[in-house]
Amino acid sequence: MRAAAAPLALLLLPALAAPQAAPTKAAPPQARAAPRPAGLEAIVAQIEKGDTAGAERQLRRIIASSGDPAARQLLARLCFDQKRDAEAIVELRKAALAGPLPRDLGLRLARAETADGHPALAEQQLRSVAQRYRSVQALMELARLQTRQKDTAAALVTLREARSLAPNSEDVLNAFAQVSLSVQAPMPALQVLEPLARMCPTVAQYHYMLGVALMQAGDVDASTAPLREADRLEPNRPFTLIALGPVLNTQKEYGEAKSYLVRALDLEPDNVEAVAALAESEEGLGELEAAETHALRAVARVSDHAIGNLALGMVRMKQGRYEEACAALEKALAADPASPKAPYQLSLAWARRGDEARSKKYLEVYRERVRAIDVRLQEVQAKTGLSGGMKR
Repeated sequence: MRAAAAPLALLLLPALAAPQAAPTKAAPPQARAAPRPAGLEAIVAQIEKGDTAGAERQLRRIIASSGDPAARQLLARLCFDQKRDAEAIVELRKAALAGPLPRDLGLRLARAETADGHPALAEQQLRSVAQRYRSVQALMELARLQTRQKDTAAALVTLREARSLAPNSEDVLNAFAQVSLSVQAPMPALQVLEPLARMCPTVAQYHYMLGVALMQAGDVDASTAPLREADRLEPNRPFTLIALGPVLNTQKEYGEAKSYLVRALDLEPDNVEAVAALAESEEGLGELEAAETHALRAVARVSDHAIGNLALGMVRMKQGRYEEACAALEKALAADPASPKAPYQLSLAWARRGDEARSKKYLEVYRERVRAIDVRLQEVQAKTGLSGGMKR
């Protein structure tokens, strides 16, 4: 049977890297590094001399009389220096109502709004900083926020903007690839992952993601090498082991696939992806009792699981229970709209039930899916130059 993309329900991706924590050691007051607010030079000098209490009294008097946003910003910096973050954020929120904040204060307010559960206010600050300062950092934090809000389409737009400003930034390329894979867009992911894996050959995550991107694109054979490299660099990483299982099953390397999946289940005993893929390995090895047990366990957890139902259907075929086989394989077909495996097995099952019309119908579905994979592989090769070649 023709090799095909192995469906992975969760793409097994780590979350976008969190922003680095702000330094815990305060420099002599933040006012030193900040632009000196017009009209407040004397108070800034007072702070630099160490008279923070007197400076704060003067700032509060100015704020009480005029609500001066520059004074609020300076007071916020003073509060941050003294680890009075809650008071600083109160002043920043009020200052932000009067106009845009400086870059560093806008980022701090955005993080505070995110932490307090105000994503719309955080986004407002991040967009302001990004637009006024062409800040890649602000765009990265905005993309992270959008991803948490499940707005991956917007996150991709934001990360494209970050790439235009910092086309060689490892952090930007990594984030762009992660979000692309999460929305099943392997082509843009491949265009950044291949150079990332080449430039950072010791980073297991980049090889892992490159393998997943090739799987999504349909080139399962080509995905094997980067996934093996990821496992070599960081052995016993469950995500990598679970990805390797379906890849090797597709190549009919069932014994090796089983060894990876058993290791994965030692680390994560309840992982349904590993259980389902193990059932497929065991079915391929002729271990029908174990395959049935694991397939039933997978579909008990996720009733429409693609690989779980595929493995169960193939077990039922070998048991001569063709009606049950067809029912399980229909679920696998519906759950995975790309893989040719389920329609191929359905064509066999209906042939054995004596229904040639249905057998031919599913055989044509199989052929259509194989043709679609060929088109995707041609696109991969044209756009990225990558192709491991599918086994015929």
